[in-house]
Amino acid sequence: MEQIIFPLSNLDFYHPEEFINSISNQKVYDKIKGWKKSWGTLPYQFSLLIYGPKSSGKTYITKIWQNLSGATVLKNNHIFNGSIINHYQTFIIEDIENWLEEDVLHYFNLINERQKYLLITTSNLDINFKLKDLSSRIKSIMRLELKEPDDELMKILLFKIFSNNSIQVSRMIMDFLLVNLPRQFNQIIDSIERINQFALKTKRKITIKLIKQVLDINGVIGELDL
Repeated sequence: MEQIIFPLSNLDFYHPEEFINSISNQKVYDKIKGWKKSWGTLPYQFSLLIYGPKSSGKTYITKIWQNLSGATVLKNNHIFNGSIINHYQTFIIEDIENWLEEDVLHYFNLINERQKYLLITTSNLDINFKLKDLSSRIKSIMRLELKEPDDELMKILLFKIFSNNSIQVSRMIMDFLLVNLPRQFNQIIDSIERINQFALKTKRKITIKLIKQVLDINGVIGELDL
């Protein structure tokens, strides 16, 4: 039977039930799921900040909360729109490090004054804000860390990817991937796509030798003119 080439379009990455829980993300996931009971902390109990390295799952988490709460993603288009706060109850500011500080401060103040909910994400917790008012607010809100995928999460993710695409690999291969793959979700998925496509094109089974060729591990380079 011919194997199926990814992309992984059959995985619903933004569905809460598809989220893979592990030590690296459990606290953040629990907070998002139970947001109606508990959110931030005084004096800004309506705001929460999630931080973590790029491709650690921040977008996934914000999408889950958006689905649960009906949150509106505020646009970073350098045009402040305070009237939007009147029409919704929950809001998201993604990648705060890329925003104009004045816009973030205005949105933050309006949302908290009107006791509405705000979720902020960033890949850089050590931002040196020029606006002291913004700096003090961000330092005063509750912060939760979303860590890079740990071994447990990686194992479940790899198993899920392979099983959803009817691909069988040995435990030895899984262990090899666990050690050699990067720890960013987008790079993990991209690497598995490349491995699968190369195996299909060359009509070879997925082996450690093939994986080394595709990922150029130890200088072993294969015919990768896909």
